[in-house]
Amino acid sequence: MKPEANSLRAVIFALFGNLAIAVIKYIVSVISGSSAMFAESIHSLADTTNQVLLLIGRKRSGKKPDEIHPFGYGKEEYFWGFLVAVLLFFLGGCYSIYEGIHKYLHPEPIGNYLYIFIVLVSAIIIEAKSFSVAYKEFRKSYSSDLVKAWKESTDTNLFVILLEDLSALLGLSIVLVSSLLSLIHPIFDIIGTILVGSLLIFMSWQLANELRKLMVGENIPREMRNNIRKIIKKYSCIRHINNIRSMYIGKNNFILLVSLDFDDRSNVPVIESVSEEIKSEITKQYPNARYIYLDVKDSDR
Repeated sequence: MKPEANSLRAVIFALFGNLAIAVIKYIVSVISGSSAMFAESIHSLADTTNQVLLLIGRKRSGKKPDEIHPFGYGKEEYFWGFLVAVLLFFLGGCYSIYEGIHKYLHPEPIGNYLYIFIVLVSAIIIEAKSFSVAYKEFRKSYSSDLVKAWKESTDTNLFVILLEDLSALLGLSIVLVSSLLSLIHPIFDIIGTILVGSLLIFMSWQLANELRKLMVGENIPREMRNNIRKIIKKYSCIRHINNIRSMYIGKNNFILLVSLDFDDRSNVPVIESVSEEIKSEITKQYPNARYIYLDVKDSDR
């Protein structure tokens, strides 16, 4: 089975898994009267909708280039991921905070703690496993430290799912602690609800900011640009590299534009031959360089 098929099955499995968890959390929140558990049911519902939007983005980004979009539809992933951040994480977070304030103004007793703890512990185990799998997949593509890898990542599906699992795990931990403390005083249930909402808003901002940079047109990392310079400098007929410009266009694919200044002794056949060799070497090292353009220009001009 192709890796894409495995990935698709994983997303669909996560979709139905999150939906089932959301329903269970909601039922328990109604039975127990826990606003923190209700906030977590909203969180899981948001995660479910995340998967739907990611599937839409995945489908649309796979469309072939056409006359109107000559570089393809890869950036569709960024758009749908941005919707996940703005419409779901942010609105879900605001609603959770609203629920906490509403519960403070109109307090209700909490009961059936056994159901709350059974659901929370079970959900934490499931989310921990899910996060572990996502983290391992993330590490296969990015070996640097986690913060740097997060900043450099352009795989929308992967880092959205990773952030989603991390926020779910943190949210469940917050609710578990707040539920335990609410045995002492109900105010901790309200605090837990507001903290879950604040967590969702913070994650929303982080995700939206990263996707904003990709939508505007983010450059490839400096390390990659330096490696491309090394490839080019091996050719003695190139006098100067004027500039290297690039932009991600979805699915880790990018456009590369390089302006080169050949020495005066280089004729047209030499320039064409060297240009093809450079393109071949760059593509061999970076298969995701989908479009490579070399511009020959005198650096003195």
